[in-house]
Amino acid sequence: MRSDRPTAALSNDGGLLMARAKNAEFGLEPTMRSPAAAPGPRANRTIAKILDATRSVFLTRGYAGTTIDEIAKAAGISRASFYTYFPTKRDALLALGADSAEASQRVVESFGDGDLASFVDDYFTMLDEHGSFALAWTQAAHEDDEIRRAGMKRHLAICRSFGRAVGKRRGTPLDDPTAFGLVFFSLCERSWNYGHLYEKEVDEAAVKAEVTTLLESALETP
Repeated sequence: MRSDRPTAALSNDGGLLMARAKNAEFGLEPTMRSPAAAPGPRANRTIAKILDATRSVFLTRGYAGTTIDEIAKAAGISRASFYTYFPTKRDALLALGADSAEASQRVVESFGDGDLASFVDDYFTMLDEHGSFALAWTQAAHEDDEIRRAGMKRHLAICRSFGRAVGKRRGTPLDDPTAFGLVFFSLCERSWNYGHLYEKEVDEAAVKAEVTTLLESALETP
């Protein structure tokens, strides 16, 4: 269930991602260094490499198991180059978080009256790029209450937004839209994660079809 889709948000414009990291409503800004007043094209490319590598290592090693050396190796840079732009892996996590929250919100906003299978496919595609952040954030939040509180506020807002959209589409509000959104997205994330682990044994299309069927059931008016 791996995707070969290019990661445009990270690989094409590190400067754009830096701006998002500072302005997105994730709730907690990363500390990002720059040897110049404003990072140039080369610096932006290096930042993009670091964040792309961080995401990749988080997926296989988890937050606690990830080291700066592993990120630098995956990015093809030196340890010193990492520290040129990020003081800690925590700051790299936060930079990824800003972009991830925006991506999740965009998918939720596309729900509307569109095709359910396409929506589920879009959400899984989003996870191909941002799912590793979700896994790493969950681990980091157990140890860092500041990260937990900041990410929780935005995460639950997205869950609530989706739950309300589901209620609006079926014509009857849900009793607890936040809880519904949390359960649905947790289901998607775990299914996506196990798909990576069991990719030779599990059919991606079948998994998405099952998720779509569950969502269709939720839309049936009680």
